[in-house]
Amino acid sequence: MWEDNTYCWVVSCKNWWFHHRRNPFFGHKIILAETDAIEPLPPLDLQFSVCCEECGKTYKYEPSDVLRYEQRVGESFTPHPLFGGNQE
Repeated sequence: MWEDNTYCWVVSCKNWWFHHRRNPFFGHKIILAETDAIEPLPPLDLQFSVCCEECGKTYKYEPSDVLRYEQRVGESFTPHPLFGGNQE
């Protein structure tokens, strides 16, 4: 049976104390970009900053912090600049 799963590249917000109340086991996932089940991670050589839309904090992440996660994104979602989003 074929299922149309939607995947995203995500990082877990490092502001653990803020997000622990809502999701104590898995943390808050910050969506960076849409992907599929087999697409490789784009080349990321250096640390990069990500601002959490929920707590407002910005943290630096390593390429090894990026995970593939099954989740749908909203219609107004804009990818992170490293993943093809608008450059600011």
